[in-house]
Amino acid sequence: MNLAAKNLCSGCAACYAVCPRKAISMQPDDEGFAYPHIDESLCVHCGLCERACPSLNPQAPREPLAVYAAKAKDDALRKESSSGGIFSLLARQIISDGGIVYGAAIRNSDLSVCHCSAENEEELSWLRGSKYVQSDVGDTYGSVRTQLDAGRKVLFSGTPCQVAALRNFLARDYENLVCVEVICHAAPSPLAWKKFLEKRAAASAKGRDSARPEAVIDRRISFRRKDSGWKRYFLSLRFTDGKEYLCDMHEDTFLRGFNSELYNRLSCHACSVRELRSGADITLGDYWNVHQRFAEMDDDVGTSVVLVNTEKGATLLDRVAPLCDWVASDYADIRRTNPVVYRSANPHPKRALFFKHVRNRMDFDSLVINLLKRPLWRRVGSYVKRAVKKAFGK
Repeated sequence: MNLAAKNLCSGCAACYAVCPRKAISMQPDDEGFAYPHIDESLCVHCGLCERACPSLNPQAPREPLAVYAAKAKDDALRKESSSGGIFSLLARQIISDGGIVYGAAIRNSDLSVCHCSAENEEELSWLRGSKYVQSDVGDTYGSVRTQLDAGRKVLFSGTPCQVAALRNFLARDYENLVCVEVICHAAPSPLAWKKFLEKRAAASAKGRDSARPEAVIDRRISFRRKDSGWKRYFLSLRFTDGKEYLCDMHEDTFLRGFNSELYNRLSCHACSVRELRSGADITLGDYWNVHQRFAEMDDDVGTSVVLVNTEKGATLLDRVAPLCDWVASDYADIRRTNPVVYRSANPHPKRALFFKHVRNRMDFDSLVINLLKRPLWRRVGSYVKRAVKKAFGK
């Protein structure tokens, strides 16, 4: 079979899930990203994997039916959420209807990220908030189909490629399914995440490299702590000895590498499902610079952009509208303020160097800091510009 080329494969696992002979497995490469591998002795060349692949079957771009800036009225919920808390309101509504919600959570066994289900508030709390690591969907798509066929309402949340994968896997629309995608910047390497955690664990254990992250770091990890507000967030880790790692987005090495495109998946730099191509009913993200358009919506606790893409999505959003403050916006403003909704970023020019050295056990923090250091000529140029501005007031 001809699966997507490596630079286009998103690792969505649609091919793995749809294979009737279990001939496909998802295996990590030397960068830590999962890719499909075919056991030719089991493959019957049915073509289902090719038809399920979002990269091989790109859809036309769409425009939303409606666009909103929105935030939950519950400020405590917003503080626990990455932006405005809208996902939790939608998920609670599905659960209150007797349904089930699927989303990404931190796995307790090794602190990796995986998809799992929630049927109550405690389970839902683990799905809340961004996880800046590619999620292992495992057998989630099959589980979703089982629940749908049993007549239950299902909310599936994930990245655009995961939503597209689920829809291709199901191969038909279900009235009892609502798909919610996040506006996705990119998927960072699970290997980079592992090396970062090992560094933090070793530092907590006073330099003992043998310290296992899952043994000394609690599962309650936040990639978007809002101690100083929504716009300048923190990554936080809690250690079993009571200590805490808390570092803001401009200083934390993992967030710096992620935001600089240093170790994101190759396909994220040529994403085939941006521009609302996934088929999601609702798209959620951060409404960055919302104060420029709607000053009253910005209290620096978090404001969501909500793109309503289908009538089904509109119906669910209407049910939670009384729990939100919201104002109508337009798609042009979202493309301006959150351009990853339609555009992929270029990889960092030193991406290959990162993976070369991190595999050789180079210190994670030092590696990221050195690779992201601006060249001397740029630093000198910035210094000269500041000096000229200070001297002449321009």
